[in-house]
Amino acid sequence: MLRKLLKYELKATGRIFLPLYAILISLAAVNKLISTLLPIEVQAPKIIAMVIYITIMVGMFVVTFIMMLQRFYKNLLSEEGYLMFTLPTQPWKLIVSKLLVAILWTILSSLAAYISIFIIIFERGNFRAFTIAFREAVTGLYTFLGPSIFLFSGEILLGATLSLAAGILLVYASMALGHLCNRQRILASVGAFIALNALTQLLFFQLVRLIASPLSQRMQRLFSEAGGHLHMLSRAQIFHAVMWFGIAATFILAAGYFAITNYVLSKHLNLE
Repeated sequence: MLRKLLKYELKATGRIFLPLYAILISLAAVNKLISTLLPIEVQAPKIIAMVIYITIMVGMFVVTFIMMLQRFYKNLLSEEGYLMFTLPTQPWKLIVSKLLVAILWTILSSLAAYISIFIIIFERGNFRAFTIAFREAVTGLYTFLGPSIFLFSGEILLGATLSLAAGILLVYASMALGHLCNRQRILASVGAFIALNALTQLLFFQLVRLIASPLSQRMQRLFSEAGGHLHMLSRAQIFHAVMWFGIAATFILAAGYFAITNYVLSKHLNLE
């Protein structure tokens, strides 16, 4: 059933995002063509084309955010919820389908933005300079971290994805809690968001205090064992310890937001 929910959600949102991506990339190509063909002294068409391009890019991210809110609220917390919750599936699958699709479109929107920027700034010399700079950066990181740079890259990707999921689930949990009120649900959702965000920061600070001490002791021990000079293995161990701490903390937060949302939708759903 989850596969069907994902297919339905992708079909419903893809008809909006895919044309938007095509328009953005096309406008980037038009900007590139205009800047290449028109003389330097002719500025008006270039400015107009760039303003339109920037407007579409900003609008794309605004639409991504609004669609994330609208699809969750409209399908699960409005009158459509009567239909969605009659489907032969558990509420958590409905949440997961919304979450995965929201993550996908957020990533694709960012990718479309990067591609369009690359099209505009692309020059043969610039591309070569970018390639050289990227190679030097990778070489420097490899020198600093050694072969574990590949694991470190995977940790960054995992951490970024979890952070995105946690942010989306925070909004979902806030909307679910706000919907428990019979009146002023939007205001209640905003209040729930502020309260959850404050509670999250407090818990995260306490977690850092709890774990920072043994982690600091571990770093000091490694430093002393290395005679005051951290070798490559020690640096890698420190980086991985910090990254996995962040990943674990983010996962706990995301799981908490998901549990709140699932509990409200399963036990205290209020569609009146």
